Amino acid sequence: MSATYDSIPSVEIDPQGTYKYILIKLYEKNVKNEDGSEKFKYLVRATLPETLDTECVGGGRIKHNPDEKKIHVYGYSQGFGKADHAITKQLLDEKYTDYTVDWSDEGY
Repeated sequence: MSATYDSIPSVEIDPQGTYKYILIKLYEKNVKNEDGSEKFKYLVRATLPETLDTECVGGGRIKHNPDEKKIHVYGYSQGFGKADHAITKQLLDEKYTDYTVDWSDEGY
């Protein structure tokens, strides 16, 4: 059974620790918006089902501290370049509403 576009959560991160992440642009195949542009949404994660088209638009690291309810996004991916951390922060803010989420271009 394949996942549908709307059922895929925007954010999936490990419960605790510091680890690499990627920002992905997920396209719904053969679906356009009313203005004719391709329908897509951003995702923060590492893997996706194969039935949807994706484009990796960068990466970095996420430091997740559930005890302090803090998430810090920073750095870049050597393979994919730096993600737009502002988009990643926005997606994390939507899921982790009781957390402090910040980001920086510093570090690797």
